[in-house]
Amino acid sequence: MYVVTIPRSLGGLFVLSIVLVAGLFATPAMAQGSAANHIVAEQQKLPDYLQLQGVVEARNAATVSAQVSGRVQQVLVDVGDNVSAGSTIVTLTSVEQYQALAQAESELAAANANLLATQQEHDRVTKMVAQNLLSTAERDRVQANLETAKAQKTSAQAAVARAQEQLSYTEVKAPYAGLVSERLVEPGELVQPGTPLMSGFDPEQLRIHVDLPATYASAAANFAWARVAGVTPLEFLVFPTAHQRSGTQRLRLTLPSQTGFLPGQWQSVKVKVGEHQGVVIPAAALYRQGELTMVKLASGNWRAVRVGARYGSDIEIIAGLAAGEAVQYGN
Repeated sequence: MYVVTIPRSLGGLFVLSIVLVAGLFATPAMAQGSAANHIVAEQQKLPDYLQLQGVVEARNAATVSAQVSGRVQQVLVDVGDNVSAGSTIVTLTSVEQYQALAQAESELAAANANLLATQQEHDRVTKMVAQNLLSTAERDRVQANLETAKAQKTSAQAAVARAQEQLSYTEVKAPYAGLVSERLVEPGELVQPGTPLMSGFDPEQLRIHVDLPATYASAAANFAWARVAGVTPLEFLVFPTAHQRSGTQRLRLTLPSQTGFLPGQWQSVKVKVGEHQGVVIPAAALYRQGELTMVKLASGNWRAVRVGARYGSDIEIIAGLAAGEAVQYGN
């Protein structure tokens, strides 16, 4: 069986092409010298693969944006720098935020003082009402004042928390460890909430997506076998929905760390979608004679064969040789 190469879909159409087996075969004229090796053609269970192409992407990739208004004070990292999670990468001027925090803290202090005074008045009036020196209306009044003072303190505490949070936004931090991929601001620039500042990604957490023809998706999910440029993925996931126009289902492969891949790179992806019985012999037993691929039988006669995919040092014979026939090579 041939290995089918399916490029990325275009308008829902696929162009199927046959992967030719590449290799340098000896010619009959070269088969001289050492004693002959004999091998019997064997029938084996062989895998069927799809050859696809996919683009590597980072699982963690983000553009960090400003959350407050201000001017860029410092840019502490540049493109290509490694940053640790939580490290400061950009600082903004923080005069307004410090002023807002000071005002909120002053209001909290005033609220605390008011609550203390109100609490003392409440305790005094409550004691006098218990002694029948004041009416219950006075007790109700100071109770309402106390509740108001408590609410004012809670509001002031929330204002301080908001001001502290706004101040913290003037130090922009990396959301996770990774590499800086793009620097978008310079010191002195005025930024507003939402202004992009820096982009980065985690090079240790990569994945790749490819689009499988829907007819192969079920088999691919059953075998759950793939290689990305020779690398074994950590996770294999076939999406449960098909694309309406292209008739494909997406396959997501999570890659291990230290692959050397970069986001945006195209990589070849080989996916197992079936198995078949095939006849194989060592690739070294093949010879080229002009446009023909030949094998030398044990009897010494030459026979033309048609070859399929290569499996390590062996190659599949599609036609021209049956299982159990012996060939010789190396003589």
